[in-house]
Amino acid sequence: MDPTLALCRAAPASRPPAVPLREPQQFTGAEQPVLPWTVVPDAAADEAALDPERRQLATSLTAAVVEVLSGQRSATQLELWVEAELLDLLEHLHRARDGDGLRLRSVRVQAPHDAALEVSAHLRRGNASRAAALRISRRRGRWVVTQLVLALDPPVVHRAGWINPLGD
Repeated sequence: MDPTLALCRAAPASRPPAVPLREPQQFTGAEQPVLPWTVVPDAAADEAALDPERRQLATSLTAAVVEVLSGQRSATQLELWVEAELLDLLEHLHRARDGDGLRLRSVRVQAPHDAALEVSAHLRRGNASRAAALRISRRRGRWVVTQLVLALDPPVVHRAGWINPLGD
């Protein structure tokens, strides 16, 4: 092959496997600490009040993330919809096979304000329940997943992304 015709591609990002740094504390019964409610929060807005198009967008993006984790979809298909740091995490977890057998069970969506959607997802792997949380923000006129939290194995929580406290 002629070397002038060769194409160069960036090597995939690599991260070492996540390792828990300390053992989680185990509490039983009355020892379980309870945080006091100093301020009772207002009731969350009714989920039915959310625009159906936004709900569909959030559900579809969540399903696509789970498909990447379980190996049913390439992470590159989400490049326009997911920030780079989150995409790196998804690729890492996919290569580590941390999402094998993962299925999306249910999705809850709420909108804290017009430029953001917050998604909580119930995932299943065999008989075990797992959890995921996504924040989808409006950036330069487009919806993009800006934060991702995954609890795929009980002692380990994977996090990526950042929420801009000043808005988007």
